[in-house]
Amino acid sequence: MLTKKIATAAVAVAAAGVLATATSASASTTLYNTGTATVGAGLSNTCTSRTVNLAAGSYGWGFYDSAPYVSSTITVAAGSYTWTDCLAVSVDYDFLNSTLQLNGSTSAPKTLRASRWLSQGTHTYGSFLKPNF
Repeated sequence: MLTKKIATAAVAVAAAGVLATATSASASTTLYNTGTATVGAGLSNTCTSRTVNLAAGSYGWGFYDSAPYVSSTITVAAGSYTWTDCLAVSVDYDFLNSTLQLNGSTSAPKTLRASRWLSQGTHTYGSFLKPNF
């Protein structure tokens, strides 16, 4: 189980990962981008990425953990996006960074950040997109 302490996070986490098969969002289908990491000595950061095809509209965006909740509402244009989630482990807090980049666009990606305190052990990290249409 994840133990959570919420704190403001303003960190940049290097994004890396392998793109998975493209997935399409349809009305009422919640999409997840998750990875598994073992928190303990030696883990500095880990990322997972995938390509998703999103319909234009409003989405609830939040981090996947023991009690997922919408942290932000975003509006996106229809298109193919690269969705990357990273976990960076530090001494006091562990930082979560999620980005959503429209493929072929030079504009800055949409970004969601948070920090949690994770106990040592194996955890699933990532985020979800829930269509609001």
